[in-house]
Amino acid sequence: KNRLQFLSRVMPHKGGGDKAGQFWDSIRSQNQKTLHWCLNYGGISPSTRDDDGYTGLHIAAMGGKVRSLETILDHIRRMVLSRGGGDIRGTGRNKRTAEEIDEKDDDKGMTAFHHACAGGHYECVKLLHECGASWTLKSDEKLTALEYAKKAKKEEVVKWFERGGEEEEEVYEDDIPEIPGETAAERRKRIKALRAGNEKFASLGKKAEDEKPEQSESKTNDFDPGRGPAPIWEEIKACRAENRADLICIKTEKETEVDPSLWHCRHVNNLKLRMPPGVLTQLPPQLSYLRSLTTLIVSHNALTALPDELGKLVQLKNIELTDNKVQAFPEAMQNLEHVEVIDACRNMIQDVKALKGLVNLVTLKLDQNQLRSLDGLQYKKLTRLVTLSASHNQIAKLDEKLGRLSALTALGLSHNSIAELPVELGEFKEKVLLSFTLDDNPIKDSKVRKILEKGRAPVKELLQHLRKEQESGKGRKKKAKDEDEEDEEEEEEE
Repeated sequence: KNRLQFLSRVMPHKGGGDKAGQFWDSIRSQNQKTLHWCLNYGGISPSTRDDDGYTGLHIAAMGGKVRSLETILDHIRRMVLSRGGGDIRGTGRNKRTAEEIDEKDDDKGMTAFHHACAGGHYECVKLLHECGASWTLKSDEKLTALEYAKKAKKEEVVKWFERGGEEEEEVYEDDIPEIPGETAAERRKRIKALRAGNEKFASLGKKAEDEKPEQSESKTNDFDPGRGPAPIWEEIKACRAENRADLICIKTEKETEVDPSLWHCRHVNNLKLRMPPGVLTQLPPQLSYLRSLTTLIVSHNALTALPDELGKLVQLKNIELTDNKVQAFPEAMQNLEHVEVIDACRNMIQDVKALKGLVNLVTLKLDQNQLRSLDGLQYKKLTRLVTLSASHNQIAKLDEKLGRLSALTALGLSHNSIAELPVELGEFKEKVLLSFTLDDNPIKDSKVRKILEKGRAPVKELLQHLRKEQESGKGRKKKAKDEDEEDEEEEEEE
């Protein structure tokens, strides 16, 4: 009875039984709760088609429904992972994934990517591209996605294609040289014109630069106002010369400092930096110049803290800082709403409160730190979190809301100080949660200990035991009414 009451609270009421109709409506209205229900419980798949031959991806892409599109793509991603495929995001593509992402409609043979480009829905275009949507696939009209964008005169999308799918490089004030005699108001106007792409007005700046007296060759080679100091490291020289998106600097020789020109490689998307032992103890404020970064890897260094400027890298999706001495995440990290992966194993981190705003997390690894709890994580909003690992810490108590992580497939909490498991963890689904490690914890419940001693993944038995405890009322601290009121308060806060 208690289980049914719980399900009635978490699942939307489906009067009428028209699950397909509710699925299409939830996409157009971006009702995430109903959309999640249809995909997970309603027997609807991403390949389900409406009467006109469109899938959910087609409808979301046509209407520019970014949240709905992201939810469906996340569901496809989890499907691929569960059947042993790779992650659909990034450059790698799995054959079966491509078929699902690039399914054509029954009307003109257009894919979701075609529809997004034709409609000029820039954010949808980027999402589908990240999940491996084909650029070259043609519709029944023999048109590619780019050709649809050109035909519909969607300039923003066309320019995105011309940039090779990269974000438009931002014009920074520090990069724009001053013009002698120019007033502050005139400079602001010129900068505004540059950012707006007004080449006619902005060319005044180039003209003034051309009129400047020539500098000696040695001086111009030492410093470029727009690109920072001349590079010293060969990796940076090659990166600039070839305009590479990836920059890997691994130094094993007697380097005593980072090449200053690194922080001016503003076109770089993926940066990996590793200095000799004990050299890199902090990242400079100039880190904020790297506004195009999507991946930052600074593992195996001697960092003791992360700068607040990290919060300005708003395009970041992947942060890796294993094997450092970082004690805390900076508060500014709450601004990084696009971050999907954080790997901070083997540091000295004491809490995760600064991660409160990171609701798009997919992977969070915090093994071998000094955590006493996981307080601060917004479990209900972490609808995409697949992996949570916090083994070898000092965690003594688990939040009963942990069971709200509906997409979680792996939970690692071994080698902590956990004595009791909240019965609410029984809300996990064994078909979703495939791995749950709790070794070397002082668990009081003898039945839980016996399950853990069996030497295999005890997920199913463990969850069944917790559900029985929940149904019998043992260990419950709050009534269903209190939980409903709490949920309502959270929704109002959202």
